[in-house]
Amino acid sequence: MKERFSVHLTIGLLIINEKNEILMMKRCNTGYMDGMYGFISGHVEEGESLKQAIARETLEEAGIKIKEEDIETICMIRRSDNDNYINFFLKCNKFEGTPTIMEKDKCDDLRWIDINNIPENTITAEKRAIYNYKNGIAFDEYGF
Repeated sequence: MKERFSVHLTIGLLIINEKNEILMMKRCNTGYMDGMYGFISGHVEEGESLKQAIARETLEEAGIKIKEEDIETICMIRRSDNDNYINFFLKCNKFEGTPTIMEKDKCDDLRWIDINNIPENTITAEKRAIYNYKNGIAFDEYGF
């Protein structure tokens, strides 16, 4: 019998401030896209909603609290660049606390970056999510 196709489910968060800057983190020591900028992100755990997962990841990675009712869906990207993933990108403009690197072993920079001038070393899916957000594109896929 043929094995069923499976995918990994992840979430990423666009936090955008009043200056139209986006909160981005530079990955390190993870074995995936180290040296690249990305969003607060992670895998959805069994039994978790997407909003619960991103609220958990936001607190774990940046030490800030967000409320589920303040989270909006931006887009979904299905990608097959290194494995099969479905990434849900969400947005939240409200948070409590000061963004701080909480996992120093996985992140070596956390900063506000102009959404129109993101670094060249930004993860492809995040670049596409920003483009999709700015252009109202809800669904995207690449790598096939």
